[in-house]
Amino acid sequence: MEWTEDLAVGVARLDNQHKELFHKINHLVAAIKEARCKYIIDGTIKFLEDYATLHFAEEERCMEESGYEEYGKHKEHHASFLVALLELRKEAALPRKADSSYDLCVAANQVVVDWITAHIMQYDRRFGAFLKTARQKAC
Repeated sequence: MEWTEDLAVGVARLDNQHKELFHKINHLVAAIKEARCKYIIDGTIKFLEDYATLHFAEEERCMEESGYEEYGKHKEHHASFLVALLELRKEAALPRKADSSYDLCVAANQVVVDWITAHIMQYDRRFGAFLKTARQKAC
C-alpha cells in the first residue's frame, strides 16, 4: 500500500503516524512474500497495539478539541479495531504449528488493510475535511 497526500488529515503528527502504519504494513507484506513473517509477526502485533493506543488517543483528543460532530462514531470505529487486535493477540498467544505463523501474518495483514481501507480513507478523511472546512486550528 502506498501513502498518498490525498489521505492526509491535515494534522502533521497524525499524518506522520499514518505514514508509519503504511510503512509497517509494507514491511509485513514483504515478510510474507519472503517467508520470514514468523520472525516479525509478534513485533508487528506489538507495534499495532502500541500504535493504536498512541494514535487513537491523539486523534480523539484532536476531535474533541475541534468540536468534531462525528467524534462518537469515529471512536466506535477505533474500538472495533482494538477488538480485532485483541483477537490477533489471542491467536498469537496460542502454540504455533508449522504453518500457523504464516496464517497469523496473513490475518494480521488483512485486519490492517481492511482497517486502512475503511478507516483512514473514510473516517479520517472526513475528519480532515471537517478541519479544513471549519478552518479549525490543527490540533
